[in-house]
Amino acid sequence: MEHKQITAALAAFHQTVGTIEKSARAQYGNFADLSTVLSAITPALSKHGLALVQTFDIQEGEDILVSRLYHTSGETIQSFCRLIRVEASGGRQNPLHLWGGSVTYQRRYAALALVGLAAGMEDDDGDIADPPPRKVQAKKVTPEKVTPIKVEGWDSREHAEQALDLCANEEQLKAWATKTAASRFQGLDRDELRTAYKERAALMEA
Repeated sequence: MEHKQITAALAAFHQTVGTIEKSARAQYGNFADLSTVLSAITPALSKHGLALVQTFDIQEGEDILVSRLYHTSGETIQSFCRLIRVEASGGRQNPLHLWGGSVTYQRRYAALALVGLAAGMEDDDGDIADPPPRKVQAKKVTPEKVTPIKVEGWDSREHAEQALDLCANEEQLKAWATKTAASRFQGLDRDELRTAYKERAALMEA
């Protein structure tokens, strides 16, 4: 069976459903109970032609929770899950209260799973406490010290001029300029080498 229309309606529902608040209180913290979940999702479902129905069935001797999402087009999405029975552990617990609490708890999970939501899905009301996450101490990384490369200069102006005449490409010309800068030529030597460099660069571009 195709689910094109119900899928489109469900996508539109996700864009309009409000926040499910964790307003109920349990032993290990706050959670969103069944009435809070249904109050949050039912108006948005109805707005997009959707309705959630949850019933019970028996399959192979097991109690089954049946959750169905109906669309006005006639398309449906459904899920089946085994209902977990909660037995009294002594004292004067009412077995009907225990069963009803278990059903309510599982209906909430099934409803949220069927419509693709995760808000309020913690196990707080199931009295299951997960150990707190272990903090991992971040290892301090010391930046590696980078030693600048020392560039040796020319031993004379004549040597620099000879090397400039041998430059055949832009990369060699840049290397020559770097080495010449490291030579710290002064005055007339510096000015004439700059002029020679510009002439050589212009010659390469021609």
